[in-house]
Amino acid sequence: MNQVSHMSGSRPMRLVCALLLLALPVVATAAKPRPVSDAERAGVEIAAGYLSRGPAAVIERLASSSPLRKVPASELPAEIETRLGPATGATWQLGTSFPALADKVVIFDVEFPSGADDSVMLAMTKEGERWTIADIRMLALPVERPAALRRSVLASTVTTTSNGMDDLLRFLPLLLGIAAAVIAFAGAMLARGGAETRRNCALAAIMLAIAGLTAGIAAGRFTTTKPSASTTDAAGDGTLRLARLLPLRRALASGVVASAGSPNTTINDPKIGTTSRIWHAQLAQQNENPTAVARMLSTIPEPSDIPLAEVLRARAALLRDDDVAAAVAYENAISLGPGRDSLWSEAAQAALALGFEDRARRYFDRLEITGSRDADVYYVGSILASSRKANDRAAAMLQTGWTMRPIERSDLVEAAVFWETLRKAGSSHFINLSTPEEATFAAPDVSTRAVALPADATARVSGALLSVTIGDRELIVPGGAPLAPAGTMVVDAGTWKREEEAKGLADFATSVTAAQKSSAYTQPAIKQRILRTARALSRHNRWTEMLQLTDGLDPKAEHVPAEMFFLRDTALQRAGRTDEARKLVEQLAVSRVMQRKNDVNTLVQLGEMLASHDLNDAAIRVLERAHNLKPSDAVDSRIGQIQMNKRLATKYSTHKTEHFEIRYPEDVTTMTAQSIGRVLEAELIRLQKWVPVANFKPIAVNVVWWEEFRATYTGSDYILGFFQRGITVPFAGIPEMFPEAVAVLSHELCHAMIAQSTNDQAPRWFHEGLASRIEMREYHENAFTMYEDDKLLALSLIDAVIGGSPDPSMISQGYVQSQTLIRYVESAYGARGVPTLLASFRNGATTEEAIQQLSGKSVPAFEVGLREWGRAGSRVFDNPPVTRYDNDGEQEMRWTAPQQRRITLGRTQ
Repeated sequence: MNQVSHMSGSRPMRLVCALLLLALPVVATAAKPRPVSDAERAGVEIAAGYLSRGPAAVIERLASSSPLRKVPASELPAEIETRLGPATGATWQLGTSFPALADKVVIFDVEFPSGADDSVMLAMTKEGERWTIADIRMLALPVERPAALRRSVLASTVTTTSNGMDDLLRFLPLLLGIAAAVIAFAGAMLARGGAETRRNCALAAIMLAIAGLTAGIAAGRFTTTKPSASTTDAAGDGTLRLARLLPLRRALASGVVASAGSPNTTINDPKIGTTSRIWHAQLAQQNENPTAVARMLSTIPEPSDIPLAEVLRARAALLRDDDVAAAVAYENAISLGPGRDSLWSEAAQAALALGFEDRARRYFDRLEITGSRDADVYYVGSILASSRKANDRAAAMLQTGWTMRPIERSDLVEAAVFWETLRKAGSSHFINLSTPEEATFAAPDVSTRAVALPADATARVSGALLSVTIGDRELIVPGGAPLAPAGTMVVDAGTWKREEEAKGLADFATSVTAAQKSSAYTQPAIKQRILRTARALSRHNRWTEMLQLTDGLDPKAEHVPAEMFFLRDTALQRAGRTDEARKLVEQLAVSRVMQRKNDVNTLVQLGEMLASHDLNDAAIRVLERAHNLKPSDAVDSRIGQIQMNKRLATKYSTHKTEHFEIRYPEDVTTMTAQSIGRVLEAELIRLQKWVPVANFKPIAVNVVWWEEFRATYTGSDYILGFFQRGITVPFAGIPEMFPEAVAVLSHELCHAMIAQSTNDQAPRWFHEGLASRIEMREYHENAFTMYEDDKLLALSLIDAVIGGSPDPSMISQGYVQSQTLIRYVESAYGARGVPTLLASFRNGATTEEAIQQLSGKSVPAFEVGLREWGRAGSRVFDNPPVTRYDNDGEQEMRWTAPQQRRITLGRTQ
């Protein structure tokens, strides 16, 4: 792009945008996670009591001055449950609010069995030495203002006369906001900086308009609505009573309408009618009834002073693809407060989906600066810092996230952006890649401020995270390790992922129903449940169920995560429905959502999906777009590879054998192709004893020149062949089938056989270990002679390293360890070892399940045996003499090789 041609025309508009953006919050420094305050500690104790004993546990902690004390005792339990939501099946998580509120308000984000979500706020006060509840509020109630401000707003509503200057001052903030919006929208239309520039300008103007509106309301200078519901929705004693809405609240929480009358009928009583309509709107959104949602929300002023109304408006706008309305509604909700990390996270995710990346970054920064205790904030922050090459900051944030809640190490390795941080000096002391077990530790201050938990509660700690299970209810306390009772169990970092997978599989029936509704993907809790189920099915190779989960998904749907379509494509291919899979990715590529997508990783995944169906031109277009968004040598190289694949399919000569189609350059003799074909046919017979494939499906074999192979496909001297639906090797022009060349062909052929034998469900370590093991070489490396014990990779990490590490030496180590592992399987389990693993993977088993089926042990316990075996006799692995082929591909002699002339070859993959 010629930037000079843009400068003169766009500079004034860029200046306007910059000035508008100055009004938005900018984070300059980072903060550490904030400790749980004394009020929050008391709130955790109360929440645990509610999940165990119900409203009684809350009633006994009400402050003497609480307005809830005025509710008749017979009605109070229902009033408490209506406000907090039913405890059955609920998950509560302690949120983080602004530091100034730490000893005033305790916020819990609540997820109900239906997937509906809410935030409940306990206003806390101290009576003597005891923390008590002054009031209980939730998102469906209007925010409260001090009485003086309410009187000011009320006065501005009823005043009928005023002088002109007062009117001007009263409406000045709104007028300024409208003016800003007009200016920036005009700028957005005129700016030459592209869609991103236009959207940023428009969003900045919207934010400024909202700021003006909010400032005007806060100052009491104007109002465009009737008095706040908080001034009218009260009983004669001034106490708002919501107990009549309990049936509706229960229906919303369970997803089941229990009776025909109460949940389905809005209550017209002005005291609680607004709350009723909002919850009905939320229920209608769950049931994908946009007409009902719009009808309910239309009765509530816009913007309102009710946080849930604004959140529902934002989600409804996302569903109808109204970017600006969604952004405005989220900002309205945020401006109402109280600030909490769940809302900022939701807004950040929406901003990313809409292409407002700077705005999303600001939300994440705000989460950090307020001292969020959510570990994900710091993991995401580390990724963002790494993308900006701020490596010291990335390392610091990674360590913070890890200490708050460690996660499975493979998740970190697979996110290659963490690699430099993981491998830098000093990181291994807190993230060890060698130990067989996942990290198991508690924060140093664990149990130093222990709370009294109910007798039926089970507490667990990982890092600084406290998890409390009470029957079918869960209380999650990020940063809560100090509150854990003495002797609380410390669990490993993989515990939560394993439990999430189990929940995902158990939720299959409900997720299938929810996944068919587009509205489900605008509701964070429901969307995460669907994704949790989809990921669990994928990990366990349950592709038939994946097809059921994703049936009916429309590639044009704006807010269905692209991941769902990618998983469906894989499921269709596993089921042999390749034509449907191809059509799916074709439709996805031209969908509006992908045309607007600015997420480079998603675009790269889509490009790979298109390439897997030989839709090379479309794949190149998508990858070029990703490269333009964020220049990458890897993406640029991949584009070259796909272009080369087009040439291989159309410009090369071919030679066919029974099971192989050899494609080779025109300047290479037919004899070379014939020789390669004979070797492959012979090796196919030899390898049947390792990987039986009764009906081997023919595959393509691409033979290219070394210089072209290295420059186009690998950029490395370490890779001498690869299998990707077909075999590609740099053997154009070699004078004869040297043993090393045969080893490469055997390795790649073995990959093809494993893929066909297991329906492409075997893990990378098994692929590379067995493919290396069967190579006809004089000896094979033994990992235990090459690496110190504390430098060996944990077995659970080998797949992640081979597939995600940018470090060639670590990838090479992964290959060596994989082949050593196959040797151990042969040694410990004899002739049944490899076939047992093959059968397990064919049936969809994970590595953990396959190892269990083979050995009866967990992966860490199996690895302990592996290391004991390896240390007991560390030597290279000898092979018996192997077959050498002459230049015609005929078996010529037994190869002993010490005196054999060699060609220099590197690692195959």
